[in-house]
Amino acid sequence: MTEHAHPSDRAHGNPLGTLELLTTLQFRPVPPGHAGIDCRFGYSVDDPFAVRMDLLVTAETRVTWVVGRDLLSAGTDRLSGEGDCKVWPSTGPGGRPSLHLRLESPHGHATFAADLTVLRRWLEDTYAMVPSGSEGALLDWATLTESLLPPV
Repeated sequence: MTEHAHPSDRAHGNPLGTLELLTTLQFRPVPPGHAGIDCRFGYSVDDPFAVRMDLLVTAETRVTWVVGRDLLSAGTDRLSGEGDCKVWPSTGPGGRPSLHLRLESPHGHATFAADLTVLRRWLEDTYAMVPSGSEGALLDWATLTESLLPPV
């Protein structure tokens, strides 16, 4: 997401219980001449606790991070997260509200700025789809448990 609403920011939903937001993230600090990176935020009732972030590096390459929906939502109001993902609100150029996302791995780290208003609105749509506290009712606990146990 950019620090302002971008014409390509758009949310999509479908009847199968998914909601996506395609937008542009800005690197922080901004490398000279760099326009940002497209990111697809995805939410699905099939994994109701998580948000999938696909950083679209090139047409053929993407880097995927899966973060907790509640962590991302909390980060719209205050510093949230520990370890490899931290999220916090800030003010961007011109006083525009922005959301910073810091992603870390053993291979490196990156900090991005997103349009806080656009991402907050999209998160509100995910909570309208699956209210907070009701996520567990959507999980297939028997299948999940079976997938975690060793084969018999």
